[in-house]
This record gives sequence, structure tokens and C-alpha cells, in this order.
Amino acid sequence: MDFRKITSAFVPIMAAGMATMLSGCHDGEISLHGAGKPLAELDLSGPAPDSLVLLGPDSVKIETGEKLAIKVEGDPEQAAHLRFTLKDGTLGILRDRKGQGQAVSVLVTMPAPKSLTMTGSGRIATADLARKAEINIVGSGDIETPRVEGEKLEVSIGGSGTYRGAGHTADLEVNIAGSGSAKMADLKADKADISILGSGGAQFASDGTVKASMMGSGSVRVKGRAQCEVSAMGSGKLVCEP
Repeated sequence: MDFRKITSAFVPIMAAGMATMLSGCHDGEISLHGAGKPLAELDLSGPAPDSLVLLGPDSVKIETGEKLAIKVEGDPEQAAHLRFTLKDGTLGILRDRKGQGQAVSVLVTMPAPKSLTMTGSGRIATADLARKAEINIVGSGDIETPRVEGEKLEVSIGGSGTYRGAGHTADLEVNIAGSGSAKMADLKADKADISILGSGGAQFASDGTVKASMMGSGSVRVKGRAQCEVSAMGSGKLVCEP
């Protein structure tokens, strides 16, 4: 039983939360492509982004549209601490160093995202995703995509965060490190590859091939007529049922 595959599967989780997206930390302030700008100073005239990163406790709702638009709702004092970055096709939403209070809501109009990253305790919701899409959660945050329809969906969770998804994907890949959950009971995958390190869990539907690699007490539950294969160390289990 080769568990090197499991270990390597979690590198993208940490990379998404740290090295890939975070460009620096100075005097206790986390930055994303720099410290960011107030919304009024952000140039929205260029090409719309296809990826979004949220750092912190706030809530982001994405509506599908070709042109980028951003609206902030909530306590004006807290909203004043929001900062935004826009670089290399990625919209970043974060707080300045003094903005640690009540969450606010951010409504974003952009094309169906191909990548969503949540670092912290916030929430991202979008009805649509690109046909090839990535979901990355580091921390206790929540991402919801109720209308998946695509070729490939990759979900990476590090910590206690939750992903909720529904729809259909030809190829599903899930990597969980910690106690996070991928709640996808209404998502059907033609094939799936699942890796869990810890006590995390995943649920989805499939009539195809499902492979699971597990270390710890995690669980995977599959509804349908899937052909299931599991490699496990610990009390983790893969349950496949019609």
C-alpha cells in the first residue's frame, strides 16, 4: 500500500492557501498581491477575472456576467476595512490590519469562475463554475456551488472547512486534510479519486469508478452503482450503496 500518493495529494491544499496566493506577511498583516486597495480605487475596466480568492471572515456571492462589478453591503465601518486586488486574472478580497470585526457581504459579477480559494472563516457562493474548476479551502470557511456542470472538478480542503456542491462532473478529485467535509450528495461524478488524511468526509453519487485513499478515521459515502476501490490505514471507510 503506497501512501506517498496521499501525502502528495495535500501539497496543493497548502499551496493554495499559502505560497500560491499569499504574496507576503509584514508586521502581522497578510497581503494578497500586496496590501490591496479600497474598492473605490480599484480599476475595474480591464478584462474580468476568472478566479477569486477570499481571505478573512466575509461573505462573497458571485453572479455570472461578462463584465466585472463589485458591490459591498453591511456595516459601513467594517466595509471600510475591505481591500481588493486584481492581478493575473484573480480577484482578491481581504481586510486591512485593523479590520477584524463583523463580516460584511460582497456581491461580485464575473464570468463563471475556474478557481475559488477560501482562506479563513468566510463564505463564497456561486451558482456557476467553469467546466474545469478548482475549489480550495484552508481554514474553517465554506464554499457552495449548487449548479456544477463540467468536465473536471478538483476540491482541496485543509482544516475544518466545508464544500457544498450539486450537479454533474465527468471527473471528480477530492483531497481533504483535517476534519473538513465535501458535502456533495446531489453531485454525480462519472469517475472519482478521493484522498483523505484525518477525520474528514466526502459524499457524492456515481455509477462509475471510485478510488479512495485514506489515512485516519475519515469516511467516503457514494450513492449509485459505482465500482469502488479503497486503500486505507486506520478506521477510515468507503461505503458504496445503491
